[in-house]
Amino acid sequence: MISVDLARLRILIVDDQTLVRTLISQSLLSMGIRQEHVFQAADGTAAMRLLDLRMVDIILCDVQMQPMNGMDLLKELRCGHTANASNLPFVFLSGHADRANVVLASQLHADGFVVKPPKPADVEKAIQNALQRIRPEVDPFSYYSIATGTEYDKKVFGRLFEKYTPAEEEEAQEQCLPLEKIKPGSTLTRDLRSKSGHLLLPRGAEISANQLAVLQNHSERYGVSQIFVIDGPEAVTPVARH
Repeated sequence: MISVDLARLRILIVDDQTLVRTLISQSLLSMGIRQEHVFQAADGTAAMRLLDLRMVDIILCDVQMQPMNGMDLLKELRCGHTANASNLPFVFLSGHADRANVVLASQLHADGFVVKPPKPADVEKAIQNALQRIRPEVDPFSYYSIATGTEYDKKVFGRLFEKYTPAEEEEAQEQCLPLEKIKPGSTLTRDLRSKSGHLLLPRGAEISANQLAVLQNHSERYGVSQIFVIDGPEAVTPVARH
């Protein structure tokens, strides 16, 4: 296997323990990773904000955090809810690598676990393995039905599959627009389905810039050219990310 050039990597560490983030940061620097390429977040919510501002190459993330834990962060990422690629390499840092977590992590296409407290050699090996793996196919619509079992997941994702009834004023504002004119964050007023009839997003969901880019970049796969949404936003072309 050809080793990865670590000096070029941009890495996000997500952990609610300052000591753990510090130890991992020091390990990364000793591997030759530049200090300005190492980013930190104390929980999933902070990581989501950072991932909308910074493009990274891999995420090292704790499992047990509040208010958004690592599994929920990975699901948000895989569903295309950040500015980063939905199939970004993702390694868990955890003392909780029990069977349930391992199964869930596998369903969300995580790239492995590093047991805490993390040893520098284990961190480097996990990074190398993750970056050399074949990435899962970019399909942010396939992860919505994977339940993490947390209150966050029930609140944020569970509501999407409850019956959505647009108010009269919303129905009046409904427009069918081509993909290139859809504004990220627009609410779907009808179920979004692929050309084969598979449900991609239920009515009531907000569509992200990443999801719009995937629909445009993989038009043959999905066969979606227009979407029913609320309002008539100005034309916004999402940035294509591969």
